[in-house]
Amino acid sequence: MSLLIIRCPLKPFTGSNATAPSDLQGESCVEQFEWCLVEEGQATEFTTGIGSTQSMPYADEALVLMPTLDVRLIEAKVPLANAKKLQQILPNLIEDFVLTGVESLTVEALPPIPDSPVLQRTIALIDRNWYRWLNKQLERLLAPRVRLVPECLMLSLASEGAPELLAYCRTDNQIVFTRRTSIQLGASWVEQIDSTTTVDEIPLPQSLSDSVLTEISWSWLAGAAQEYVLANSNSRSANFALNLLPNHFRRDAASGLAGNKVMSVMSRLLQGRSNKASSGGMNLSWTDPLVWRRPLNWAGYCTVSLILGFAAYASWLTLDDWRFTKRMELLAARNLSPSSIALLNQNKSADSPPAVLNAFMKQVTAEQRRHGGISDADFGAMVAKLQQFKAPYGPEVLQKIDYDGYAIIFEFKLGALTTSSKEVLARARSLGLAVTLLGPNRYRLEPYAGLGSN
Repeated sequence: MSLLIIRCPLKPFTGSNATAPSDLQGESCVEQFEWCLVEEGQATEFTTGIGSTQSMPYADEALVLMPTLDVRLIEAKVPLANAKKLQQILPNLIEDFVLTGVESLTVEALPPIPDSPVLQRTIALIDRNWYRWLNKQLERLLAPRVRLVPECLMLSLASEGAPELLAYCRTDNQIVFTRRTSIQLGASWVEQIDSTTTVDEIPLPQSLSDSVLTEISWSWLAGAAQEYVLANSNSRSANFALNLLPNHFRRDAASGLAGNKVMSVMSRLLQGRSNKASSGGMNLSWTDPLVWRRPLNWAGYCTVSLILGFAAYASWLTLDDWRFTKRMELLAARNLSPSSIALLNQNKSADSPPAVLNAFMKQVTAEQRRHGGISDADFGAMVAKLQQFKAPYGPEVLQKIDYDGYAIIFEFKLGALTTSSKEVLARARSLGLAVTLLGPNRYRLEPYAGLGSN
């Protein structure tokens, strides 16, 4: 299997203004992608080059290295949520880590590390315009599989008592240093120099005074990249699924290409039909059914293909949702306390699939309260949500409310509502609240917007 290793250029520094993709089309950044092609079984022999992604050779897999200077890696506590909810949560979690607005950044959550706290995740912050421009360039690669990872992950983690590996890359008037601080964390900085300064003359922080300096060259990077791919080929590896490219990478380009091919085929079919009719001495008009017979047949084939494709896609979504739920339950079960496990086994029922996640959320809430923290399941927060929810129905529409320490069960007065239960639940969804129907005029308000429940 051939491996194409690519080093992305550094994002041009533009001061306070973000770099727009349109500003880079005429810049030399397009021709500054360095690459190295390593064939299977050739650890020391490889082909290198520099240029645009469109001019690079074919490879079975492409490993794209993004300079650590252009991606900020931070650790934060991320609540359990599916991919859609996670994209809504992440911008709010990073507000304390950035000085600029979050709207100018692309936020990606790296896959969780096995045998580590479930809520502890690594988050990557990248300039949005630069990220989009890189995606557009990487779509031109002739490789079926493309992975984008931070360059710092090519450095090996220092064992206890051993000196840390510090990589550097030199340009005309600056040196870029890169270090790896954890399994998914790293840092990078720039030192301004002149043409006569050597790397040994640059003063390093005292904590890095004993580091081993390694220049980033293909002779070192080719072996490090191969070791990274081999080490993360196992699904139990921490960085097995790490890829900063979006899920829709190449999807738009592929759909546009497929549409052009379909239109081309239909055009040739219609043209061939017209030529055949003309050569046979037939004078067919657009109102003749014979003209539309073959296009209608193809339209029927396309309709059946769309229906089958939609059915397959819906089945895949159902399976993926089931796998995600099971994966979340497995991750939550690893962190349940003995008392939570005993309570879960006592109340276990076949018609409550998310029972493990609910037990985990109750355990986390109890731990927060034990340490004096404030949680979304506290009475004050829950009452505020209930007040917001019932405001349009009037001040005295509730018959009673019951708070069990985690959720609120409330009941409307008989005849107080003129709307149906479906409209009540629809209003709750529009407010981002998790409300379930328990009976006539009787509902349950869940904390955490229903996280961990269907």
